[in-house]
Amino acid sequence: MAAPSRPTAKVKLSDGLVQSLAVGKVYRDHKGPVSGMDFTYDGQHLVTSGEDKSVYVYSCEKAGRARHLRCEKYGVGLIRFLHNDRDCAVAASRSEAEHLLKYWDFHDNKYLRLFRSHTARVTSVSPHPYEDLFLSGSEDRAVLLWDLRQERPVAKINGQGTTIASFDQQGLVFAACVGQPKLHLFDTRNYAKGEFTSFDLRPHVPDQAQFVAFSPCGKYLLARTRSQMVLIDAFDGELICEYPEEAPQSTPSAGSAAPVASVPSFSPDSQYVLSGQPNGDVCVWATTNARLVHRLEGHTTTPGRVLFSPAHALVVTAAETLAWWIPDTAPP
Repeated sequence: MAAPSRPTAKVKLSDGLVQSLAVGKVYRDHKGPVSGMDFTYDGQHLVTSGEDKSVYVYSCEKAGRARHLRCEKYGVGLIRFLHNDRDCAVAASRSEAEHLLKYWDFHDNKYLRLFRSHTARVTSVSPHPYEDLFLSGSEDRAVLLWDLRQERPVAKINGQGTTIASFDQQGLVFAACVGQPKLHLFDTRNYAKGEFTSFDLRPHVPDQAQFVAFSPCGKYLLARTRSQMVLIDAFDGELICEYPEEAPQSTPSAGSAAPVASVPSFSPDSQYVLSGQPNGDVCVWATTNARLVHRLEGHTTTPGRVLFSPAHALVVTAAETLAWWIPDTAPP
């Protein structure tokens, strides 16, 4: 079956438009940090999950809350919408006892399936863009491939440390980091044969990646470690650029929480990379040369989640509040 077409951005992005972004709406729904955030494939809805065990779904068209759901038993960590579905998501628990994943129907507010296999905190969730599959990474040293129709994983990749994994935009390839400063690439249809290539990141970054994502155009891989964020050529693994992020303003004392690391993202046309900073700003860089295009200023704590809408000139950032940024002038 032919893959359904993805929506194209309705607004052509430019430096001028990005530089005109200003806060259009602020929400204070979550009573604590936001742990997950995602847009639907068409950019019509946004979901957020928080450490307060709440999930909110927002209508981007109406710029308002559409649903509020609770998860008292398991809590909610990462959350991702499924392909071509505005009402279903995969959510990771925040329970210390059970590290499960939930196939959640928001419309009926019920779990269609619980996926139990991970034995430690889930660190990444990546739904396939067109099929009923998703990847998960974990602190239990395993990357798992799941079919939404089955309770047990259909494939497992063992690692040597905390793992993360992500599909490309076409779902043909997925990248995994399994405990070393190295990226492993797999053919989605032939993963049983093992990786078809790998990129050693040690010449560029000393630590293992804590986040990895393909650009929407498929040409680049964005990788973040504890202290660096770099852009890698998705075809040959060469370093393209490093983004000059700011260091935390203070070193945490013994027993205190580590600084929040922002989860970065691409713009839908792959022109820009966004990431929150310890001073509360969100930096927007030109993707391929790390030129600073704009700073979104207004948060007072590190924006842990930043996302560009896949279809509109809208950026959402999550820190002590949830801020929606829109152009303050009409596009030319």
